[in-house]
Amino acid sequence: MNCYKKKTIIKQCIVEFFGTGLIIFFGTGCLAASKLTNINFDQFEISCIWGLGVSISIYFSSAISGAHLNPAITIFFWLSSRFNKKKVIPYIISQILGAFFFTMLIYCLYYNLLISFEKKNNIIRGTQASINLASIFCTYPNYNNSFIQNFITEIFTTALFMIILLQFNQKKNNYFFKCNSITPMLIGILVFMINITMSPLNNISLNPARDLGPKIFLSITGWGVFSFTGGNNCLHFLIPTVGPILGINLGGWIYTILIDNYSLNKK
Repeated sequence: MNCYKKKTIIKQCIVEFFGTGLIIFFGTGCLAASKLTNINFDQFEISCIWGLGVSISIYFSSAISGAHLNPAITIFFWLSSRFNKKKVIPYIISQILGAFFFTMLIYCLYYNLLISFEKKNNIIRGTQASINLASIFCTYPNYNNSFIQNFITEIFTTALFMIILLQFNQKKNNYFFKCNSITPMLIGILVFMINITMSPLNNISLNPARDLGPKIFLSITGWGVFSFTGGNNCLHFLIPTVGPILGINLGGWIYTILIDNYSLNKK
């Protein structure tokens, strides 16, 4: 029995690895293509690709791992007693590793174009001039806004995302989405709408793994500490990592207390 459980957890972690990685593959892939080639995607097209990437990743992983694909969601399910605590760390590690390795894959695929772009524009990694290239892989806040403003924007947006996401999927179990459902597509549309609405104000992460995995990778490929700070206050690193965790949990508890419990009481 224990051997079967271990095999199940390993299988779920592998799926979380690939599911999270697919989001990064499609999302950062389109950003790399737009920045380094003549394709020039606009914000609408980029948001569409991110949204579709999320939908495909959920369809891919939902039946096996529950399609968490986000450490903040895994943490919320654990804190709300909807998820086995023994799986929390393996899931989170798998999600971050997935983001890391698929960032590496995009980096390798676009390596020659990236080097050419750096040489053509005299860009040295780890300097302020390199932030445009780093932003292909990571999110950096709008430095024209204050840290507090950017942090609150991330928390509010992620909380709203979680409230709507939970309403899309009302069944209370460990498996977040059902494969034979329109829910994954609705979540993708939601991600698209958040991106197209909020990106002009601030770069929204929604997912700590989406940002942390790529930043770890960039830190060992020439950007160093700059990959985390973006050449600004090191506290800004907390916005796309800690912000989504606080936002997801805030939104999750708001939904549970004000919406879910209210619906049960009415019945």
